[in-house]
Formats: sequence, structure tokens, C-alpha cells
Amino acid sequence: MIPLVITAHMAGGVAHSLPWGISLDGILAAQLWHQLKPTLDLPLPALDADDPIDLDLPLARCTPPAGPWHWAATCAWPDPIPELPDIHYWTGRVDHRHLEHLAATLPKVISDRQGRYRARRMPLLTTPCLTLTWHAVGDPEQIRQILADVRAIGKKRSQGEGRVLSWDVATDDGLDEFAAGHLSPTGALGRPVPPACLEGHDDVATGGTGLAAIRPPSMHPSRMHELRLPAPVTS
Repeated sequence: MIPLVITAHMAGGVAHSLPWGISLDGILAAQLWHQLKPTLDLPLPALDADDPIDLDLPLARCTPPAGPWHWAATCAWPDPIPELPDIHYWTGRVDHRHLEHLAATLPKVISDRQGRYRARRMPLLTTPCLTLTWHAVGDPEQIRQILADVRAIGKKRSQGEGRVLSWDVATDDGLDEFAAGHLSPTGALGRPVPPACLEGHDDVATGGTGLAAIRPPSMHPSRMHELRLPAPVTS
């Protein structure tokens, strides 16, 4: 396990919902879960489990004296940093012929303007960038193997968002383990962490304190804690 810099070369940018970038441990866990779930005798989806398993990621673990442990990897940092996000739109409407095959009876009219089958045109915030960068402490070869099959990240991947052209996984002798597992390229906090992680590092800029997921699966209630949040992405 050594300090690493992981870079994704993007086709145009990435769409995500959080005010900070996509976590590297989340990408690795999602890809491993996709590969392993056919062989695991576990309730699916993973969110159905009371205590979901922690997949064995090729990352070091940070275990602070107080608070939950987390993987030693940051969230994505875009380059160049956009002044404002791009707003894309996605649309959707019901295929009436498809409904005829699914339902025994249908009303005379299915409204496109109201109700659950209405047509939609929804905004999607995207971060335009050429690259995304993560810091981590991990096994470079295993990380390369997992990321090799990841061709898109973020939201609306099936609609062409978040396309990854290539991945670079490189060692960095200039990073110590604390910086590689916690800090963005600017030296600010780069991932949600327990307050104990920052003891002795009072000079690290953060985004305050709030409720966030400490590790994947990030949507599970057991992963939510009061944490120090990443600093805003600024140039």
C-alpha cells in the first residue's frame, strides 16, 4: 500500500449530485460488487441488508482513535475547475405500445401532462473538465485492474455522461500517507472524515460538519455519520 495519484481522462465531464466529487472507494466498490454479486449468497440489492459487507478494496484503511474507519482515498478533483456547472437536460416519456404489453386493460387516455406517466424534462448539473484526480493509499496494480473496465462514472452514464477515455495510476513520492488518504491537490480536505482524523491538522481547510457517508455503500443508513466535509472545489 503506497501513496498514489489516480487520474481519469474525461471525454467532457461528469454529472454528480453531491457538492464534492465522486469518491474513489465508491467507484472501486461498485465495480467489484458488479463482478462478485453473482457468486455471493447475500440479499440483493445490498441496501436490503441490515449490515452490508465491506468489500476487500485494494486500499489502505484509516482507523482513527474515535469514529468509524474509512478507506484511504479522496473524492475527485476536476481540472480545469469550472466557474459554473453545465446544465444538461434529460427527457423521458412513456411508450404507450409497451404499456399495452404490460397491462390487461388501459384507460382511453394516458396523460403526458400529469400523473405518474407524465412526460419529463429534467435538468442535470454536470462538471465540465478534462481530467479528474484522486489521491489514495493502495495497491497500484490491483487498482489498475479494477478500473480498466470502468468506462463511465457519475450519473446518467447510459445517456453518455461521465465517459472515461483512459485511466492513469501513478505513485507519488511527494505525498505522505495522511495527505494521500485525506487531502485534495490543493491541500484542503478531500473526503468526508471523522473529526478525529484531523487532530493535529488544524490548518486543513474543510467544508464544515454535516451528515455524510463514511464508506460504500454510501446510500445505506449504517454508513451515515456526522463528519467533517470536504472543502468546496475552488481554483
